[in-house]
Amino acid sequence: MKNIKILISILIVSGAIFSQNLEYSMEDYNSTSPTYGLNVWYPEYLNYITLHYFSSQGWSGWTNTFGQLSNFQDELRSQGYENIVIIAVGQSQISQFNSNFCANSDLPLVMDISPDFEIRDEFNGSHKQVVILDVEQNEIGRITLGAGLNSSAQNYITNIIIENYPEEIILGDINADEIVNIQDIILLINMILNQEVEDAGDVNDDNNVDILDVVILVNIILQS
Repeated sequence: MKNIKILISILIVSGAIFSQNLEYSMEDYNSTSPTYGLNVWYPEYLNYITLHYFSSQGWSGWTNTFGQLSNFQDELRSQGYENIVIIAVGQSQISQFNSNFCANSDLPLVMDISPDFEIRDEFNGSHKQVVILDVEQNEIGRITLGAGLNSSAQNYITNIIIENYPEEIILGDINADEIVNIQDIILLINMILNQEVEDAGDVNDDNNVDILDVVILVNIILQS
């Protein structure tokens, strides 16, 4: 009986560890950010690859690095990686520095609350470190910007994003050939006749593959 209780305790603790999601929802304090006053990264940046930059607003190199990161995000988005966001995680006890140290950046800034610093604790984030998460909140990379955002750091982050950026899904492209046409209609009708349920065929996302999906698919083709 004692061994069973010990086993149950281990399972409960293990479950708590492995079910923990890396996430937070904090107000954006950067007045030049497009999400100023809103909560990030939830709910504003769901389904984004997120990069969390841990630093201190009072650090002398903050303004330069924060500006570099802002320009870097613009470059990534101009290359087609629109669903990525870099969020700076500052410290609440030095929030008076925010306006000065955000002068060169449009990135969101959240305040990790002193003295517990729960975000840093959850992410195990250290000073000048960028923690990269995929769209499912799994850590996919981590790098310390000891010398600012140099070319080596940019290449590392860019490669991580390229490797993990979700592929764009074209609605109605049943055969995944990047074209929506009569072949997709034929495949969809065959799915219905064979009573097959596949995500690609569920065009209206109602968890069924039926004539309604065919109607929507025909409309997509006619409107293209």
